[in-house]
Amino acid sequence: MPHASHSLFRDLTRTWLLIGSLLTVFTWWAGQHTWLADTYVYDRLLTTQTHPPNDSLLIAAIDGRSLEALGQWPWPRDMHADFLDRLTESGASAVLFDVVFTEPSWESRHDQRLAQALERHGHVFLPMFHVEAEDDPSGLRGLFPTDLLRDAARGIGHIDIRTDADGVVRRIRLWEHHIPQLTLRLYQDLIAQERIEPADTLAPFMSHDGNAHEIRIPYRGGTSHYPQVSYVDILEGRVPRSLLADRIILVGATAKGLGDHHPTPYGGAKGGMPGIEIQANLLDGLMQGNITQDMPKWLASLLSLLSLWLFLALVWAFKFRHMAKLTLVILVMMLLGAWGLLAMGWWWPITAGLCSVLAACILISWRCQAAALRWFQQEIARLETVPRLIPEPAPNPARTKWGLRLHQRLLSLEGAITRMHNTRQFIADSIDSMPIATLVVDTQGRIILSSAQAKRLFRSYGIAQDASVHDLLDIMTPETHPTARPVKEGNEALGALDDTRYQGADERHYHLKVSPLVTAADAFEVGWLVGLVDVTSERQAEEQRASLLRFLSHDLKAPQSSILALTQLQRTSSSPLPEAELLDRIAQQARNALTLTDSFMQLTKAEFGAMNQGFVLLSDVVLEAIDQAWPAARQRSIDIESDIEDECPMEGDRAYLLRAVFNLLDNAIKYSPPDTRVSITAKASTERITLSIQDQGVGIPEQDLPHIFDSYQRSSGASLSAGYGLGLSLVKSVVERHGGTIECQSTEKVGTRFLLTFPVELEPLDEDIDDERH
Repeated sequence: MPHASHSLFRDLTRTWLLIGSLLTVFTWWAGQHTWLADTYVYDRLLTTQTHPPNDSLLIAAIDGRSLEALGQWPWPRDMHADFLDRLTESGASAVLFDVVFTEPSWESRHDQRLAQALERHGHVFLPMFHVEAEDDPSGLRGLFPTDLLRDAARGIGHIDIRTDADGVVRRIRLWEHHIPQLTLRLYQDLIAQERIEPADTLAPFMSHDGNAHEIRIPYRGGTSHYPQVSYVDILEGRVPRSLLADRIILVGATAKGLGDHHPTPYGGAKGGMPGIEIQANLLDGLMQGNITQDMPKWLASLLSLLSLWLFLALVWAFKFRHMAKLTLVILVMMLLGAWGLLAMGWWWPITAGLCSVLAACILISWRCQAAALRWFQQEIARLETVPRLIPEPAPNPARTKWGLRLHQRLLSLEGAITRMHNTRQFIADSIDSMPIATLVVDTQGRIILSSAQAKRLFRSYGIAQDASVHDLLDIMTPETHPTARPVKEGNEALGALDDTRYQGADERHYHLKVSPLVTAADAFEVGWLVGLVDVTSERQAEEQRASLLRFLSHDLKAPQSSILALTQLQRTSSSPLPEAELLDRIAQQARNALTLTDSFMQLTKAEFGAMNQGFVLLSDVVLEAIDQAWPAARQRSIDIESDIEDECPMEGDRAYLLRAVFNLLDNAIKYSPPDTRVSITAKASTERITLSIQDQGVGIPEQDLPHIFDSYQRSSGASLSAGYGLGLSLVKSVVERHGGTIECQSTEKVGTRFLLTFPVELEPLDEDIDDERH
């Protein structure tokens, strides 16, 4: 890790430790208190866990239809006695009344009849409740059923309902002043009759040990979750006995006018949940052994701390990145954990933990940004001490006199970024302006920056700008081996190619120069500076110099040596040549030297000299060449037949074209036997001009055809080696300088055909081409 980044990470770690320590104390303290937000989370999680109702429970609802049929409330108690008798006859296993009978009936016989009905059934449970004592506001007194009914009932239990601070019923006490809750009393009786197995989780609540044993009501569903039948239907015998047999009947008011409705975590739909349904949910939870208790505060605080510490550990492990995602992950994990614990009967209030994780995310993000801005300010100040590569305008004082400290740092950062952009643009422009193809590549050869010359080179070879320098070198032909030099392991691909010469597909020559780019701070290679120097003109100068030396040392030396040999022989020979013959031979050698010199000069000008471009009719050039060759053809009795279909207009140098066509005609006449024919045809199309010269001469051996256009190359066939090997080289150079091609087809003792092709539209052939080469 770089030193600056390590320093920043160290500062952030100190901030992380401080915030973590403060939030640890806060989380432990907050976990010891109850927060209103916990009730909202509890309600949302609870309502996602709906359980099917217990089939053994049935609510006998004192609903609106029953009130309409039986009259206003309260009903006579003998009616309740008839109701109980119906349940006894139907075989109901137990009856729980959520109806209070705290005052004697206005007719005592009604109480006696109800008491008898209670005794006949034998498993009826009646409620009581507590009210504040008038003589002691801090105390409670119990309101029980009348003594007659109390003695006849199977059990008595309280139905006290307590609400939380927001008015929602979530909790209930299983014991109140040594009196069990009504459903707990029924549950105890079911166990005593061995109708159900006692749940281990409920063992601590079965007897009063001085604690209220407050639990959360194990709601199994919302309002109307349990099956109901109307009270009047049971009373009047309209409910089948099979529906009532062996079931626990819970009797209570569901009509809204009776006022026994309470808000629950499922909301206030239908005016809230009737009290009898709350009793049904509680009894169902007891019978299933599923109750929900509040987790001990120390354990809840510890779980919240573990969530906070896990978040802090992940933040540090990820080096303060992805904090928003980490926060979301931890919050979801906490919600899932609370949901899972709730399903197992424990409520973990997670508000303290959620707030701590959110606070940690916000505070660490804030301090990270502050530390980053401070670090930016230090780096910007250090950057200001570095000499500037390009001049910059003086800063505007007015721009630094507004905004907070944050704005000042942002303005400084903006200036530093602008400076870096300008510096990078300056470097890119400098590289782009270099006269040679220059590339800045990474250690793998991928191009980072390139000059204008390099871009043109890549375009000419059809290579994408984002390609690798190896893609260019792979389609070039190396002409020399790279200079031996030590390179680091893994960098041989470019480092070892320094000083290599390449030839491109356009027959231009390049000298590859490679230099490593080394960082100033840590001194390790980060890339390469690659230069492709165009040495085509130097290569052509070398070839021209070699040709000149070869001409002077061999071809031009031969006739001069012959002249010296003749003069030496004339002096020393006993029978010297006649003077006239001697002079003729000397003149012939001199003419050979002049002819060779002229041919060499013409070839040199054709290859390296400038051409005078202009409008040319190739048909006129051909006719003039025929006129020049006609005397030699007439002397050898050779016919020249011409077939010129068009004027064949083109751009070119008339003098060079005339010399090239004449050379071909002259060769055709020179190497053809007498009484033969030389045919020349010219025709033009929309794309090219074609010129063909056909003779009936001795032909060229097949092995010599690939080399006939090379300088100083003579055919090995009989009577074909008398020339100097420059004529066809001149023809090829002229044709290629005009953008054309030349082909030779020959069969020994049959004849030779030269086919010249020129484009109709040519690139300029002026001095610019020659200047570029030189």
